[in-house]
Parts: sequence; C-alpha cells; structure tokens
Amino acid sequence: MSKRQFKSQASSSRAVSGALGAPFAAFGTGTLGGSSAFGAVSTSPLSYVYEPPDLSGISDPNIVVAFKNAQKKDSTTKEKALEDLQTYVLLISVETSGLEDAILEAWVGLLDGCHGVLVRYSSRRVRHLAHTLQGQIALSCGKRIARHMPKLMGAWLSGLYDNDRLVIRAAQESFSKVFSSEDKRKNVWRAYQVPITEYCRDAILTENVRTLSDERTTSPDDAEAKYARVMGTSILVVVGALDILSPEEIVKQRPVYQELLGEDHIWKLSSYPDSFVRRAVYRLLVAVLAKEKDLIDLHTISTHFLMETLHIEHTGSAYEYAKALTQLSIGCPDIWTRYYPKTTKKSAAKRLCQFFSKGSQGGPPDFWNQISVLLDHVPVTVLAPEQSDAQGQASSEQEQAQYPLLEAMHHGVTHKDESRTNQSIAWQAYLKLAGLIQPSVSNIVLRRQFLESSLVPIIVQYVRPRPEHSAWNLSNSNQQAICLKVLDFILQSGSEVLESTLNYLSNAIIEDLQTSLPEQSKDYIKSQDSIIAQANRRYSLQSVVLKSKGSDIYRSLFTQTSAAEIRASISTLKARNGKPYSAAATIEIALRLGPEYTLHHKDTVVLVAQFVQAEVPVLLLTPSSAYLLSILQILERVQDTREVYQDCIRRVVKVPNSTAKYKALESLISSPRLGKVEDSKELIIVVKDSLQQAMDGNNECWSLVNASIGNPYAPNDLTDELLTTLTEGLAIADRTTAALRGLEMAVKHNGKAVKAFSTSSKGSRMLSRLLFLTESADDDASLQARSLSTAVETIISSEKGSNLALRSMVEIISKGLDTAESSSLSIESLVEQAQKLLSQTAESEKSSLAVELLPDITQWTRALKPFLEIEPDKSLAITNAIGGAISMIDQTSTSPITIIKAVSRDPEGYSPALRMAWYTMKIINLTDVFKFVASNDQADICQYMALIIQLASDNLSVPQSNCLWEPYSPDAEIDIVDFVADSQALLAIWLHGNSSSESDFLKKAQEQLLAGSRGLSVAAYYNARAYAAITAELSEMHGFAKVADEDSRLKTARKTPDVFAAIGLLTGTPESKALLKLCNELMADLTGQNFHKNGREGIRQLVLLNFITQRQHEVVEDVPQQRLVFAVKHFVSQLQGTAVSSSITTEICKALTTLLPPIKHIYGSFWADVLDILIEIWHRPNVTEDESIPLVHATLKLCAAIGTLAAQGSNDDLQDSWGEKQKPLMEALLALMKRVADQPDGMHQPRRIVNELLTRLLSRLSAIQIDDPPALYHIIASESAVLQQCAYELLHRQILEQQEQVSIDAALSENSKVELPEELSSLILAAPTMRSLVDTTFLRTIPLTLRSYLLSWKLVFDHWTNASYKVQTDYADCIKEGKYLRGLMDFTFDFLIASRPKPVDASRFDIESYTLNMEESPEKETQWLLIHLYYLCLKHLPALSMAWWRDNSPRHLSRPVEAWTENYISPLIIQYELSNVTAWITTQPSDDQTMQVKVSPKTREITASYPIDDQVMSIVIRLPTTYPLSRVLVEGLHRVGVSAEKWNSWLLTTQGVISFSSSGGALIDGLAAWRKNVQGTLKGQSECAICYSVVGSDKQLPMVQEQQFE
Repeated sequence: MSKRQFKSQASSSRAVSGALGAPFAAFGTGTLGGSSAFGAVSTSPLSYVYEPPDLSGISDPNIVVAFKNAQKKDSTTKEKALEDLQTYVLLISVETSGLEDAILEAWVGLLDGCHGVLVRYSSRRVRHLAHTLQGQIALSCGKRIARHMPKLMGAWLSGLYDNDRLVIRAAQESFSKVFSSEDKRKNVWRAYQVPITEYCRDAILTENVRTLSDERTTSPDDAEAKYARVMGTSILVVVGALDILSPEEIVKQRPVYQELLGEDHIWKLSSYPDSFVRRAVYRLLVAVLAKEKDLIDLHTISTHFLMETLHIEHTGSAYEYAKALTQLSIGCPDIWTRYYPKTTKKSAAKRLCQFFSKGSQGGPPDFWNQISVLLDHVPVTVLAPEQSDAQGQASSEQEQAQYPLLEAMHHGVTHKDESRTNQSIAWQAYLKLAGLIQPSVSNIVLRRQFLESSLVPIIVQYVRPRPEHSAWNLSNSNQQAICLKVLDFILQSGSEVLESTLNYLSNAIIEDLQTSLPEQSKDYIKSQDSIIAQANRRYSLQSVVLKSKGSDIYRSLFTQTSAAEIRASISTLKARNGKPYSAAATIEIALRLGPEYTLHHKDTVVLVAQFVQAEVPVLLLTPSSAYLLSILQILERVQDTREVYQDCIRRVVKVPNSTAKYKALESLISSPRLGKVEDSKELIIVVKDSLQQAMDGNNECWSLVNASIGNPYAPNDLTDELLTTLTEGLAIADRTTAALRGLEMAVKHNGKAVKAFSTSSKGSRMLSRLLFLTESADDDASLQARSLSTAVETIISSEKGSNLALRSMVEIISKGLDTAESSSLSIESLVEQAQKLLSQTAESEKSSLAVELLPDITQWTRALKPFLEIEPDKSLAITNAIGGAISMIDQTSTSPITIIKAVSRDPEGYSPALRMAWYTMKIINLTDVFKFVASNDQADICQYMALIIQLASDNLSVPQSNCLWEPYSPDAEIDIVDFVADSQALLAIWLHGNSSSESDFLKKAQEQLLAGSRGLSVAAYYNARAYAAITAELSEMHGFAKVADEDSRLKTARKTPDVFAAIGLLTGTPESKALLKLCNELMADLTGQNFHKNGREGIRQLVLLNFITQRQHEVVEDVPQQRLVFAVKHFVSQLQGTAVSSSITTEICKALTTLLPPIKHIYGSFWADVLDILIEIWHRPNVTEDESIPLVHATLKLCAAIGTLAAQGSNDDLQDSWGEKQKPLMEALLALMKRVADQPDGMHQPRRIVNELLTRLLSRLSAIQIDDPPALYHIIASESAVLQQCAYELLHRQILEQQEQVSIDAALSENSKVELPEELSSLILAAPTMRSLVDTTFLRTIPLTLRSYLLSWKLVFDHWTNASYKVQTDYADCIKEGKYLRGLMDFTFDFLIASRPKPVDASRFDIESYTLNMEESPEKETQWLLIHLYYLCLKHLPALSMAWWRDNSPRHLSRPVEAWTENYISPLIIQYELSNVTAWITTQPSDDQTMQVKVSPKTREITASYPIDDQVMSIVIRLPTTYPLSRVLVEGLHRVGVSAEKWNSWLLTTQGVISFSSSGGALIDGLAAWRKNVQGTLKGQSECAICYSVVGSDKQLPMVQEQQFE
C-alpha cells in the first residue's frame, strides 16, 4: 500500500464518513449486527463523531467548499470557512430574499455534528464566528428556520453562558437580533423548554472527556477544558431555564429535571477542579433551592456539597460557594447535622474550619458578608461544641485549641493572600463568630481568657503594634470602627478586662516615654515618632468611643489613664530638658483629642498650667517647641496665657539665629495671640531680616515669612513692613520671583492686610508694579503677576471698597502719565486699566471719571515744555510748509539739547510727553470717553495732540533731533510711525466732523494754536506749524473760510515781526486781490532790500513771499514781469560778491525757483549768473554740513527748474548758458556727491531728499562724459543707498561703453594685460558673512555694506559685455589671482540655502538679468541679485566656479548646491552655451573640408564631424545636467585615418580645453582645438588615384585595410 493510500485510510474524517456516511453504510451492518467496524458509535449530538451534512443540493460550489472546510480539524481552516460563509450570507441577504433551502438544511444538518463542535471548539474565535453566523442565517431565513429551532436552541443558548466574554457577547447579539424583545426571548425558553432541557441532560449525564474530544488530535488539557466548558454551559442553561421559567412551566418538564437533579454525577461536580464548572453547580443549587427544593436529596447534597467540597480550594468560586452554603443553611439547617454523613471521620465543624482557614480565596468583599449570614444559620453545636470546664487553669495553647473555628476564621482573615479591601468586612465576620461562641463560655475565668486571647490583641496591636503580633493587624480602612466594636464587646462582657486593657496601654506608653532613645542616637527621630503615632491612635480611638457611646465608665477610665500619662510626660520633659518631644506631643494629643477628660478635669488643667508657666518659655528652643506652643494654644481655652506667650516671644527673639529659633518663631507667629503682642519692634526686625534672606535665595526662611504674612491676626506694623519690602522687591530683577511668591501668600491668607496696605500711601506702588510685571518677558512671572494684580483688585473692590479701587487705579494711571521710569507701566497697560474703569462705571459718573483719566492742561504743559525749548534741526526746513521760517527762531529762547537728555524715560525709551499723547490717542480711539469731556478740555487735547504730531514727525525725519524718544532704532521707528498715523487719523476724524460740538472745540483749538504762534520762540514755531497743518486740512476739505477783515489781516502779516503768526494767518487766506497786492508789496520791498545790512528783515520778507508763492503759484503769474525781472536781478546781485548768510541764500534760491518760470522768455545774463552761483555754492567747503541741507536742497531744485526751462527752448540765452554750464555743473554735482557720500541717509529724511534730488540731476546730465570714473567707485561704498544707486548706474553705463575700446587697445598691444580697476577690486576684496549681518535688518533696504559688495560684483561682470575673448580671459585671471570668487560663493549659498530651512525658489526671479529696486522687499531683492550673480559666475567664470564647488564648498552644502544649480541655473547656462555654438557655426567658412557641427539641445549634445574620403571622423560633446559644475564628456564616435593613441590624445585635449577654460566660450574653444588637430594632421595630404584614400606627404597610406589590395 502506498503512503498516500495509507494516509487516506488513516484520516479521521474519512473514518467517520466510512462509519456513518451513505457510501459506506453497509459497512456498519450485516454480519456485525449493525455495529460499526470500530465499535459502537455514540449517538450524542455533542460527540466529535458525527454524520456529515448533505451538501449535494447547494448550487454554489464555493459554499460547498466552505462547509467542508468547516468540518476540518484545523482552527485556522474553520475560521476562514466561517468567515466565507458570513460574507456569503450577508451578500445574499442584501441582494435577494434570503438563503436557499439547501444551505439552511446543510447548516441544520451540522447540528448534531459540526455546529455542536463549532460552538464548543477550543478556539474562541471559532465559537465567536459560529454564533455570529447562526444569528445571520436565522435573520436571512426568517420563518423558514422555525421548524429547525428545536435542534438549534440547545447549542445556541449554551453560547450565552460561555466562559469567554467575546463569545458571550456574540451569542447575545445574535440571539437579540433574531428575538428583538424581552418577551420574545422568554417565549423562546417556554416554547423550546423540552429540547433545551433534554440537550442539557444528555450533555451532563452522558458526555465525558473521551466522547467530546478525539484523543488522537486533542491534548489532554484541551480535552479537559472542552469538557469543563460543555458541563458548565449546560448546567448554566438549566439554571437559566429555572430562573426564567415559572414554577408552572417547570412542572411540565419535572421528570427531566428530576432525572437530572437526582443524579449524583451533577452534584459531584461541586468539587470539580475547574472553577467554571463549580460556579455553575453552585448557581444550580441556589436556583433549585429557590424553585424546586424538593427535587434534591439532602443526604446527597450534604455528602457532596459539605463533606467533599468544604475543604477543597475554591479559587475562582469561593463567593458562589459561600452564597450557595448560605442559601442551603437557610433552607435546610439540618444539612449540617441530621443529613451530614455519619460514616466520615471529619465532622462538619472540622470541614468548616478548613473552609474558613483559607479566607475568601480571591473572592470579593461580599464573600465575608455571606459568611456572616451563614454563621447565623449554622447550628450552634457546629460553631461552638460544648467545652470542658478546666477551672480556669488551661494554658494559652489549650485556650486556642478550645475554639478551633474562631482560630480558623482568624487565620483566614489574616491570610497572606487576603485582599486588604476585604479585611474590614472579614474582621466583622470574625467578631460575629466570637459573639456567637462567647455565650457558650459560661466560666468567668474562661470567658476572661477567651476575651484576652481572641479580642484584646486586636486593640493592643492597633494602639501599640508589634511585629511579633502582626497576625492581629487591621487593614487601613475602618480600623477604629472595628476597635470600637471590640471595646463594646469587651465592656459587655465585664469592665475588668476593659480596665486592665486600658491600664496596660497607658503603662506601655509611659514606659516607652521614659525609655525612648536619646537625641544622640541615630534612631532618635524614629523612636519619638513611633510614640507619637501610638499616642495619636490611642487618643483618637478614645475620642471616637466617647462620641459614639459617651459611657461614664469610658470617661472615668480615660481620665485616670490620661492624667497618669500627662504627669509622666511632664516629668520626662523636665528631666531630659525637652529632648524627647514625644512627651510634649503626648500631652498635646491628650489635650487636643480628649478635652472631655483633660481640659474639663481640674487637677489635669492645674498640672498643665503650672508646667506651661514654668517650663514652656525655657524649653521653647528644644525639639519639643512646636508641641509646647500647641499646648499653649490649646490651654487658652481654659486659661489666660498672654503673659506666657509674650515671655516666649521675648526670649526667642533675643537668642542667636538658628534653625531652632526660626522654628519656634514660626510656631509663635502662627498663633492668633500674635495680634495681642504689646511690643513687636524686635519681632519685626527678625521677621524682616528673614524676608530679606528669603528673597536672596535662602528658602528655609520662607516658612517664618509665610507664617507672619499669612496670619490674619498679625499686627499692622508687621504686615506693612513685610508688604513694603515685597513691593520694593518687585522692582529688583533678582528678587522679582521671590517677591511675587511672598505677595501670593499674603493675598491668599491675609487679604485684609493686603487691602489696607494697597490703599495706603506706602502701598500705592504695589499694584502699579504688579501691572508692570504683567508685561515681563518671563512668561511665568508675567502670568503670576497678572493673577496677583487681579486678586489685589478684587480685594480692594470687595465690600464697600469699590471707590478705593477706583481711586487707586486712577492714581496709577495719572502717575503713569506724569512720570516715565524703568518701572513705569506700558501704554497698553494704562489703556487697558482705563478701559476697565470705564466699563465698570455708570454713564452718569463717566464725565467726572473722564476728567481724571485724560491728562489736563497742566500735565500737557509740563510734559511738552522741555521739547518746545529745543531749537529744531535746520535741515527740517525742507520737510514742512513753513520750514523756511525756522531760521527766524530767537536763539535766546532755546535750551541746549543736553536738557532733553535728562528727561526721564520708560523702559521703551519714551518720554512722558509721548506716553501722554499715545495714551490719549488710544483711549479716545478705543472708548467713548472723549464725548464726556468738556469742550475746553477737548480743545486742549486737540491742540497738544497737533503739537506732539509735529514733534514726533521731526524726530522721525531727523533721529534724536528733539529726543522725544530714545534710543532711536528701526523697531521704535515702526511703532512711532504707527502712532503718528493713528494720531493724524484721529485729527482727521475731528476735522471731518460736522457736529456743532466738534466745530466749537476745533475753532477753539485753532485759536489757541494761533495765539501760541506769536513771538519767535520754538513753541511759537511749532504752534504755527500745527495751526498751518490743521488750517490747510480744513481748507482742502471745506474750502477757505470767509474772513471779514482779510485786508487788515494781510496788512498785519506784512508788517508784524511775528513771522510765525503771519504765516498762520496766510495759511487760511485764499487767492485774492489782497493777496496779490501783498505779494507785489513784498517783491517791491525785497527789490530794494540790502540783505547784507538788513538781513533779518529781508529774510522775514523772503519767508512770507516764498510761503505765498509756493502755496499759490498763480499769484506769481499775475505779477508784472518787469517787477519779476527787477526782483530776480536784485536777488542775483545780492548773491554775487560778498556772501550773504546761508538762510538768506536758501530763501533767495527758493524765490528764484518760483520767479524764473514766469520770465522764461526774457533774455539776459542773469541765466548764466544763476548757474555760476549754483556751481559756486556747491563748491563751498561747508555745504555738506547738516545746516546747509536747506541751501543744497534749494539750489538743486533751482537747477532742476532751469534745466526744465532750457529743455523747453524758452530763449537762446537760457539754452546757451545751460549748454555751456553742463560740464561744470556735472563736475560740481559729482564733487558734491563725493563729499556727502559718507553721510548716512537711511534714517535722515532731509539728507535722503537732497540725495534723491542730486541723483535725478546727475541722471539728467549723464550724457556728459565723466573724466574720472574710478572716483565714483568710492561712492559705491557710500552710506547712502540713493547715492550708491546713482554711482552704480553711472559706472554701469560707462563700463559698457568702454569695453570695445579696451578690447581694441588690448589687441593692438600684444604683451599688455588688461586688469580690473583697483578701486573696484578693493570693493570685492572683503566678502560679507552671515555673522556680519546679525545686527542688520532688511526692513528698509538691503544693508548698505552688502549692497555695495553685490553691486560691485555686478560692475565686475559688466566688464565681460562687449569685451573680446582675450580681455575676458585677462579679467578671469584677475579674479583668480585675487581669490575673490570664494567669498562671493560662500556668502551666496549661506544666504540662499544654509540659513533657511528650504532653499530659495529661483524660478520666481528673472535669473538672466537684474534691475535695481524692482522687488517688493529688500530681502527678495538680495535673493534676486545673488541668484543673478551666481548665474554670471557660471556663465563667465565656469572653471573657477567648478573649482570652488569641488574644492572649497562646505561639505554640508555640496549636494544642495549641486541640486539647486541643476534645477535653476544649469539649464540656462547650457542653453546659452549651445546657442553660442550655433551662432559660431554660422560664422565659419564653408568648403569641402569644413567641420560640420550639429547641436542637439534636448539631449545636451554637440556632434562634430570631419569628412575624410567617403568616411566621417566624428566626436560628441555631452553636457551633464549640472554643467558647468560637472565636467563635459568628450567621446569619439568614428576614428578615421589616425592611430588610437593620437585619437585619444585629441579627445583628452579637447576635453581639457573645455574644462580648464577660465572664461566663457569653452565649448567653442574645445571644438576649435579638435578642428585644429584634425586639420594639422591632414595638411599636405592628397587622394590615392586608385583607392581615393588620403596619401600623406611621406607617401604613406593611412592605416586602413583595402580589400582589393590584399
């Protein structure tokens, strides 16, 4: 027989099929009389031997396979089969009306086979899937499954009681889905009671381990587990039926129940090793006792349930067993006596001892509750057999042996495995058993012995625990409750035992006190603490006893013992100088926990009082101090202890500092008696010193401070000193955290003192400093300060103190506006607090509050006074409408700038004036407070806000010109710009308002400003500016206001010396005849004015004239030209010869700017004279000073105006003069630009304006040839971005124009070498680094040093444009020799890649070109320029760039640079090179011997070929994607007529020329080199007349084999 045949016959499944299947049915019949060939086969539906279902009717072959797989032994195969069936059933349920009948029949056919196996299979996953599938099939088939339900119900319901929760849940879900209501589920139990009970009966009575499992394929452990599961679930199904069904319905199946319950087999299972089976049996017994008690045999139950089960291990079933025992004892008490087997040697009491000694065996606390109930129903004869009277002479061992059940219970309660959560209830059960046994002990001596051996140890061990008596330890919960029950038990049995117990405990604690270890011992603290714990437990228990019982016996005994203990403790303290602090603690505990029998006992009180008065002050610095002070505090209830308390403080304060002193003081200060101390000066000194130490970092001193500041009874002078010190600490950086900690303690524990201090003169700064700290950069300090400030505000506002809170906050705001110091609150905080006050104030009270919240005129005047005395910077004359009048300020009314430097500043550097204005602007914008202010006050606010805007604008234009804030920084500038914009917007809102109230206060504000503009002081100047600004804005919005006395006002303006007031009057004057008349009169006066003699009057008239003509240009056009010509000639004559003052020259130039255009058609020499004057002015040595900025500005505008007139072709004199003077003008302007180049203008607006004008003029004159271009390189490094750009543009144009000539000169001079200008080379010598840019910003412009460096490189590469190849090579050599490129490359990729998480996206920029100032931000401008420069490096310096990347680039940048170049730059370079090659090809001569070049941009290849005979010699040049960082590859395609050695040499030469070319055009150089080699080799050769091969000059043929000559 083959192996395959052997395996086939040995298969268990085939064996089954052979035994029961149809094909082999005859095998079981015939000569063997119907028996199987393998013996009798079990007919149980649960047997592992089953007849397979009929699958022939199933249409889907996949389902047939799934059913067959479900019958396999392997669990994985079963799981997969069941999952497939589930999927099919769900799909069919959705798509059709349900499963086909054949599938249902097949599933039901498995009931006696596979399904039964599936629901009890070892794998819980298989059981879970089987129950789930059962529910799905039932739902899919609907009523069709009803006829099969009797076969299915037993196995189905057994899943509800499986020992796995997952299986239970699956069975419950499937059962509930099919039977959706509770009534339906109960009806199922009723309808199928018969098959259910029969299924369970058969399973319990007929099945065994062998019938349920095939021993060939199942391990013994798995077989036992399956059997236990089947037994347990079957029994529990019966329990379920008994619980659910009514007695009437149960009676219908009484024979089945009787047969089942009458069998010994089921009750023998009560001692089965598996806990699941035991629990099922115990639950069955409980159910039977409740429903069918008469069905059980009590002899059988007693035998199996008591005798055979009590002594076994009940782990996992102890609770159910205890419950079953309890119900059995309640229903049948005789089960312990009458029905207990008489033949056994072990009595019921002994078996019960064995059960109790094991404890709950892992059961829940309710186990012991069941035991307590059980004890009530177990016969007393079992619990306490009669004892022999031994006349009280039995030993302790004999005593224990007399009560074995109690001993067993004690052993079970204290078992090592007993849960702590069970012990409380367990001890109660123990006490109950003791109570049941105690009446049986009639002898008094024995009873006392019983109490002392069984109960007294519980009390003793609780109060005075000893390791040797650990068996009597109680659990942590309900210890006192158990002890209380024990004491009551003892008291009921007689007071003698109670008295002896209490005396024993008292004598023990006295002995422990007297023998406690000395202070020098290492276990000193442990010894003392153990005694304290003992006393605490003792007196706590006594306190509970008195509260719950209140018996006189207890009180008497407690009084007696406590008095002895207190007396012994006092004696011990005196004898050992307070060292054993446990003695003091014992007294304190006795007084605190037992006042009923200590403080109310006269002798005890006298004893303690004498001790306190005599000894406590002496012993206060001993380890007992804390307890002694507590005794002192407790004694205050019955005695006056003030003198003792005062004496204690006096003594402690005077001793040297030590830890003991501070601990004693802490205890003293924590007492309510502290408030009654008469003299606290010395105490205050000590506590304040501790606070200082605590704030300096000594954390040990905080306990004393906290005790002082947290005591609500502390004297006011003490708390005030402490809070003052803490408030001062808030302003010290090193003490801020400590001060916040102390204040937090004060707020938390002594709000009353904080409230009193906060509203006092000393405490007014506390809230202010807390608010200041809310803005701290330290988040923890800020959060803590915010919390404290809120708490303090709440305390101040509590009860009737709301007005105090308001006054306190108003004072803080007012002080914050008046002063500016390092601890001043920020403007945002002041506004926030003001908003809070306004929101909490009623509308009716807001008017008075608004007056206090907004600064008054006194505050404004005091804050602005220093700034209105500082003369404005002269350069500011060009930034405002009346700037020319700045020279009219009386110098005697000004103060030096050093006065402003002394003005106080807040942490931001803001002056009080700026803070006041900023606060006012914000509070008005954010709230409606302004409408509650009176009109006069509104006018004042408007006036001073207009003034502060002018001052802030000046300081923005010229940093630190008035030091309104300092230091000046870009961040501060941004904030101030926002402030000025918001303030101007606020003024605009007022100016646009149409209400009468707004009109009234605006008119008044204008009147006040005009009145303030009288005189020639600085204040008058700023008032005039503010008035002019407001009036101009109003005129633009609403038109010029009509003035009744306009003529008289203009007359006044002409003659008044108050030039500022005159300008103010002229601001609101419209164009009119009167104004024209005034203009004519002023020009007439000026025409005859000698500025050398009467300069002040002359400048006054010029200022007025310029103010009129600049604001209203039409007025000049109406002036007669003759008068204009006379005026112009007079002004020119005044400027010629002896120089007049700078201010007069400035105003004359401004006048000429407006007077010349109307007379542009007038001929005369004055045109040339004016240009000469301008040139002379620009050459003056002091023209570059800041005071000359208005003059330079006026001259540049005048020059620009003349240039515009000349361009219009007005007259020949003008044009001739302009043409002749262009060269001198250009030179003068260039000279001027060089002189101002070193003056920064980034934050200096007047300089920037002048430089921009200068740049525009130079651009207009740029056609003029610059004689000295290298001089402009100095300006590239200028401190002015404007001048940098101007110089760059001039040089850029000049360089491009010069390169052709440079190339010609280089070609004519063979040995000369062209170099870059030294000045330009010096600019690229020192490359910037990222570190050098740390302190710079890109907010306004590119940092000038960086911009200068990058623009210089741009100029370097400008030299390549229009230059010859030789010149380009010289330039490249210059870069190489100077080693300039590395710095540029390093910085470029530090900036573009290394300094940011993601490289810059170069695709957003035009890489091939660059234009200045075209990007939206300076940083992007820098990125664009760097990318463009890198492109130029690769384009013009490919070899140097590749060398840098290969040899000098940082390792971490090498790969990123390569990838970035490949993405963005290389494609452009490749395109450029290939286009150059294409263009070069077109320039080559064409003949038969010409090299042919083919360019392929897509593949980045250049193919060069040379025809030789009928063959072609060719090479290919391949450009890598990272070209030129990676070298090109030159490969030979076809070699003809040359040796391999020479051919390779040509290839290497070509690649070398390309790779090492120092400048651009490397590919062309390589191609030219290859062509030269080829042509040189073929020179002097001719064709063979026979083979047409090339014949060399040596008459040799090329090394080519010719077939016809072989």
